[in-house]
Amino acid sequence: MKSNEATPAVVVVDDDQEMLQIYRALLQGHGVGPVLTFDDGETLVLYLRRNEAALVVLDLALPTVTGRDLLPRLVEEFPHLPVLIITGLAEVGQAVSCMRAGACDYLLKPIDNALFLAAIDRALGLSEDENRLRRRRMPFPDIVTEDPQMLRLMKRAQAVSHTGQPVLITGETGVGKELFAEAVHRCSGKKGAMVTVNVAGLDDAVFSDTLFGHRKGAFTSAQENREGLIRKAAGGTLFLDEIGDLREGAQVKLLRLIQEHEYLPLGCDVAAKTDAGIVVATNRDLKQLLEQGKLREDLYYRLSCHRLHIPPLRERQGDIPLLLEHFVTLASRQMGKKRPWYPSELPRLLQRYHFPGNVRELQAMVYDAVALHEKGPLSLAAFRTNMSAPSGKGLTVEGHEIVTVIFNGFPSIKEAQSHLISEALRMSNGNQGEAATLLGISRQALNNRLRRRSA
Repeated sequence: MKSNEATPAVVVVDDDQEMLQIYRALLQGHGVGPVLTFDDGETLVLYLRRNEAALVVLDLALPTVTGRDLLPRLVEEFPHLPVLIITGLAEVGQAVSCMRAGACDYLLKPIDNALFLAAIDRALGLSEDENRLRRRRMPFPDIVTEDPQMLRLMKRAQAVSHTGQPVLITGETGVGKELFAEAVHRCSGKKGAMVTVNVAGLDDAVFSDTLFGHRKGAFTSAQENREGLIRKAAGGTLFLDEIGDLREGAQVKLLRLIQEHEYLPLGCDVAAKTDAGIVVATNRDLKQLLEQGKLREDLYYRLSCHRLHIPPLRERQGDIPLLLEHFVTLASRQMGKKRPWYPSELPRLLQRYHFPGNVRELQAMVYDAVALHEKGPLSLAAFRTNMSAPSGKGLTVEGHEIVTVIFNGFPSIKEAQSHLISEALRMSNGNQGEAATLLGISRQALNNRLRRRSA
């Protein structure tokens, strides 16, 4: 079934045709639409794989596949789709189970019309929040974040993209500098292409030839004209990555390009003009390079006009669950695999890791875990294997001193074990499964230790 509706539909699933008619009338009378109805869960899944929906209203008592079995499938395959559960079984345990499985709300039959419509409004409010977030990120479709400093940075990127001045993007390796460069290009409204050049390791001659091109006969092996990448960026954006590694002779030529919007192809006496925007990026400290005499002062100040500094992933750990969800879906789609689910311990485990390789490292971890996955949840061990040892930066005392400070003296094994268990339970908010994962033992082993401790 393929919907021609431009607006995502509210989808109602119930095996009672009379109830489906009642739901449709209630929703349409409330101004909600379009409304689609199904009496079978499998048909619903096929529809959702081909169409976008605003909300699913799901009855638990369905033929073929029950709503109870269908709910976790919907949450897993369509994580941003609100699901409202309706059932005739007044069981508190079942309500709690459905909410834990990912339902946004839970109503009992017989349906109270006012309560039903209020629940619909709440659920559509969740969906509207998602849509509003997507609209806010429209020029940044590949940047997955809800971090306030990242959202402010995206707003700044939009503002500076129209000035015609160079934009400098800084940040550690793997934070997503090229994604921001693409966003600046997109926000600028330029119709031409964004052309990327990694300048690391290019000597002056290769830099000039790569960017500016040459005329036939400019040097011995110049058998024909070469256009140069700056020409290909006409009407668009030239993105120079690893600008901190640019050599001195090339720095002079880049400065002229920025100041005069012109350049000299090799073997040509007449300067060529360009209207390409300039975006540069580096993971190095340009101020430090300036102080070391490795960066021209005039170029430094020209590049520093509009600076976007992308924070490392460890400073925006709230984005890790979003990125995990995004990369699991992306990896599954690209590998042609059914999207696996993962235990609740995994986001917490990742949020406690320092990620020296930032978002790129997280993506590599997820892709590796999905590639190795065969059945069941994603393996926590697959992620632990790819976690490098913490750098230890920020520690102000030696390891043995930390131990004695914590325990007011050197602890016994029993004292250390008790402290670790208590700390793991605190960090996991009392979730014994997550605490056991942090401790590197099974849940049963943790339970045994807790029983012995309380005995």
